[in-house]
This record gives sequence, structure tokens and C-alpha cells, in this order.
Amino acid sequence: MELHHGVIGDRSFGSGAALWVGRREIAHFDDEHTLDIRLTKGAIRARRRELSADARIHLRRGDADWLEMRIEDQSDSDYALALVQEAILANLAAAPPGPPPAPSELERRRLH
Repeated sequence: MELHHGVIGDRSFGSGAALWVGRREIAHFDDEHTLDIRLTKGAIRARRRELSADARIHLRRGDADWLEMRIEDQSDSDYALALVQEAILANLAAAPPGPPPAPSELERRRLH
């Protein structure tokens, strides 16, 4: 399934599906209410004040390119979708081209 240049594939770590741009994973659910989004360091840095003030968002320490979002209702889902779309655009230029890694490649990554 494609979402404006995003493709669904297997998650790098853990089980379940993830959204990929090229060979870079950019979003996955930790559980039914918790979405991890790779917004990029630059995008998070540019919006840090806004994101930090949002109770639904948990920013990782330091200069991480991932954030965690809690989703409870439709307005949260709508905002999460907007952030995922932003993450797709933010990752397009730097993501290695190609399809998401095959399950066997992901398994090798997990072992190393």
C-alpha cells in the first residue's frame, strides 16, 4: 500500500507493519494507541517548542529524529496523519532508494 511515496512493509524491530520511504522506516505502532514517527532531526528541531507543548507528543532526549504520539480519538488520528505526511516529505530526499527490506534482511539486522 502506498501513501504519497510511503510504502507498507515489515517493521525493523518488533513485529507488525511499518511505513517506509525507500529503505528507511518512518512510522510504526508500538501498540494500538502509540505511534512512532521519524519526523527527522531538522523537522523536530524546527518545531520543538510546538511539539513539546503538545501532551500527545513525547520527544526523545537529545537530537533524535523519532517522536512518539499518543492517539486516543479522531482529532489525534488526523494530526498523526498530518505528521506522517510531513515525515514522508522530510525523509524523501535522504532515504536510500529502493523497496523496504525483505523479512530475511530485517531478521539479519535484528541479530546484529
